[in-house]
Amino acid sequence: MDQFHGCMRGSWMRSVGGERFEAFFGIPFAKPPVGELRFANPVPNDRWAEAELDATGRFQKPPCLQQNLFLPGRGIEGKEDCLYLNVYRQAKKNQATNNATTAPKLPTVVYIHGGGYFAGYNSPLVAGAEKLMDHPVILVTITYRLGAFGFLSTGDEAASGNFGLKDQRLALRWVHRNIRAFGGDPRLVTIMGHSAGGASVQLQMMHLGNEGLFQRAISLSGSALAPWSTPLTNPDRLARQQATLVGIENVDTMSNEELVKALRTVDADVLVSSSASFTNGSHYPMIVYGPTVEKPTVEDAFLTASPQKLWSQGAHLPVPWLTGIVPNDGFVFSAPILKESACSKETFIKQQTLLLNVLRGTHNPSALPLLKKRFFGNASSDGECFTNENVKILTKVRLDNSKPHKVETSTSRSPIYLYKFNYQGEHSYSTFFATSDDDTLPRDFGIVHCDELIYIFRAPILFPDFQRDSPDAQASQRFTKLLVDFARTGYEDELLLSSNTTLTLVSFFVVSLQNYEHSKGKCRIRERPFEA
Repeated sequence: MDQFHGCMRGSWMRSVGGERFEAFFGIPFAKPPVGELRFANPVPNDRWAEAELDATGRFQKPPCLQQNLFLPGRGIEGKEDCLYLNVYRQAKKNQATNNATTAPKLPTVVYIHGGGYFAGYNSPLVAGAEKLMDHPVILVTITYRLGAFGFLSTGDEAASGNFGLKDQRLALRWVHRNIRAFGGDPRLVTIMGHSAGGASVQLQMMHLGNEGLFQRAISLSGSALAPWSTPLTNPDRLARQQATLVGIENVDTMSNEELVKALRTVDADVLVSSSASFTNGSHYPMIVYGPTVEKPTVEDAFLTASPQKLWSQGAHLPVPWLTGIVPNDGFVFSAPILKESACSKETFIKQQTLLLNVLRGTHNPSALPLLKKRFFGNASSDGECFTNENVKILTKVRLDNSKPHKVETSTSRSPIYLYKFNYQGEHSYSTFFATSDDDTLPRDFGIVHCDELIYIFRAPILFPDFQRDSPDAQASQRFTKLLVDFARTGYEDELLLSSNTTLTLVSFFVVSLQNYEHSKGKCRIRERPFEA
């Protein structure tokens, strides 16, 4: 570590292939965002007081405060003091010379978890490094503030917003400054995120102040241009609504500074639990908070124009970008319908709320009849509840809304790679998204949102380990190699393209168990997929 921070002690672990690797858990990269630092830009951490930081993982750091509605039975969990990262490095390269200064420097992948900007973890229990550590790479998994803590905004200096994205940025600065101490090359850093983390990756690309902090980018099933990640037009109104929900009085007469000061005194758990009031009491995953466009005059602003505008103008870092989807990405938002065992008026009200949220029509309830007619033909079922066929339609709609939109509209000449993860294995996140005691419901929902993560990270609290040499294990080995190869070379000298072809702006390939089926040439993605 550099002289600013100090020394630390980590742990030895084993990869799925039996290779030894080093793990360092719970490294602070920012001061705890509590008190006056709640709803404020992150501040770099001071040198730790200990002569040697205990990063062995004996005492795991909690996640950022949240209520994860994607997973069943999760109450409020985490702490406000949560800005810590984990570092994993393969040991083989340093063993050759037993000298970290002369050993070849490794590429680094910085992973940004997903969770709709309101949930998610960097814990080794769900984002374990054991699969990636079979390859020559360093993995860094980071945290960032979620929900109101990470994204509440008054639209001005009082609370500029995008604090979660600024946490990510500060973590990237930490990596740039310190990764050499772990045997990494600061000029060979790839940021990789899933879902909202994938959208975050694209937003980090659009923040030109990040130049030099990373050289590649990977967005797994997430786009900053998707409707669910579109910045709010009136974030200050949401902030005042939040204040009212937690019992703050005279909200309408407060200045923004007074409002934020009052919100800083509210118990953190109360802020999290109040989010249910934004969803009509529904347990459906609703994205309430997210990115906001900041005024250019705001100190250390992160996003000063809409992502759609920045991307179309080519106002992003010119780095190779790998992005893609799974066939049924939209299932994560349509699946909760299947949890409803009873069909009632109350059930359908919740389902209407879901429909409007999925189609980004929450601010115009009068759109519901039009949406029903457009997507469901005004068909009704018993009690007017959604049918399994409706769920399939919603899954497709959500998928179309989540595709990597407008990749060709960018003026950047950096290569863009599109992939489709097309391998269906033994396990699936649909087990959690659509839990139900109804035996009449289908059990095979295809390849759904998050399923590709099963092949990248070990998640021992969710899924059993693969049997050695099983098809699942082979798919994992191939997919992790594909990602690490991209982190190492950006594919510019790889054999995804045959030696006698020329790199095109957009290249597409399918990730399957057998091979990577590659199609050279530009891909066209419909900007408005629902129009004739």
